[in-house]
Amino acid sequence: MSCVKPSEAFKAKMDGKEIPVYDVPVASIATFTFKDECKITIETNRDIKWVDIRPLNLNIKPSFHFNKVKFVLSQPCRISVELNRDPTTRPLFLFANPPEERIPDKNDPDIIYFEPNKVYEAGNIRVESGQTVYIDEGTIVEGLIHSENAEDIRVAGRGILDGTRVNEWKSEKKWQRLIHLQDSQKIRIEDITIVNSQTWQVVPINCNQVNIQNVKIVSDNGSDDGIDVVRSKNVNISECFIRTKDDCIAIKAAWDYPAENGVEKVKVSRSVFWNGLWGNGLEVGFELRANRLHNIVFDDCDIIHVERGAVFSIHNGDYAVVDNVRYENIRVEDARHKLFDFAIFLSKYSTDSPKDPEEVERRYLHGAWDGVLSVPQDQQEKYASNRGHIKNIWAKNISVINGPFPFSIIHGYDEKHIVENVSFENLSVYGQRIKNAEQGKFTIHNAQNINFL
Repeated sequence: MSCVKPSEAFKAKMDGKEIPVYDVPVASIATFTFKDECKITIETNRDIKWVDIRPLNLNIKPSFHFNKVKFVLSQPCRISVELNRDPTTRPLFLFANPPEERIPDKNDPDIIYFEPNKVYEAGNIRVESGQTVYIDEGTIVEGLIHSENAEDIRVAGRGILDGTRVNEWKSEKKWQRLIHLQDSQKIRIEDITIVNSQTWQVVPINCNQVNIQNVKIVSDNGSDDGIDVVRSKNVNISECFIRTKDDCIAIKAAWDYPAENGVEKVKVSRSVFWNGLWGNGLEVGFELRANRLHNIVFDDCDIIHVERGAVFSIHNGDYAVVDNVRYENIRVEDARHKLFDFAIFLSKYSTDSPKDPEEVERRYLHGAWDGVLSVPQDQQEKYASNRGHIKNIWAKNISVINGPFPFSIIHGYDEKHIVENVSFENLSVYGQRIKNAEQGKFTIHNAQNINFL
């Protein structure tokens, strides 16, 4: 049975016309299409004394009275409407889409088509080269999507993919991902909304030429990473909204591939992120079992909440060289723990970590990191042979505009495996430019050439 139900918490109208609103775990959601300007009216079962509409960067000014909120939208956007600044009550996520440009012919034999305003128990949807999965507006599809050794595939539509029962449709694999794309190329994932996944959600593994656009992800389950880019290259992620309990974005080099199969040319832009109590906002790591991960860009994004963990993290628990990573023009509204966290260490996810669960528990560092293990002094050199590097990192025009003042960590493993050549240009907190590590609440260890410009 789908977790998606008509909302009991909210009603919404666009220019006087009712918009379907659904309750899903952790939030209410509504997806609609409009052109030019529109007026939104929201009615709720709560007494309203304050409204935040995030991202704040959109500068949407609501009016509210008793249980109604009104505001105007002038452009397509993905927003969180939050009432009374109460983190224990569900927000309303509004996904305002532009008119759709590429609507497929439902009679095309290469279209796996789910008709509008229906609920499907689809199970495991296997996609071959040249095929499109299209979930039409108002449709809920319970299932998962799986494709390997394919090209020219597309997942699209304005409907909902429900991941509540994903573990019921496991293949022969031990752990099932919701949208699993492996050893494939020329992939497009567009417009769909994904809710309540129990596992990693959009996962290109060893893929090339991947475009993920206007995808909305809402969940609150352990290991529910939003988008995991694994050993892939030429990946573009744009105009997405991701609210997960675990990492919103994670870039990794996991599984048994040659060391030269790393990550190259990934760009994440014009997206909105809310990270819950696990993981991090924009993560590179932990599993970095490749020679190199490089040319990674995060640009023009809004981080509306990071409840724990870091906003920007590079967690190198293996032997990779992570270099040429850029963070630019990013606005942070609420980061309750860490801002930057660039570290090289031994973790329970490392290939050379102890295999005895009791030893892992004894050596677990209950501190600023999750999953990180202590290394006894007499074993430092032993573990050094499998540690990597982090270098050539740029952070430009990063602003913490609201919320608490988060601290930051830059931490190398030893004097040979260091974090180096990191530049913070125009980093600001509450409008004040950060000019040095102390002012920015940075802890720095085994690092060199860390600059505040």
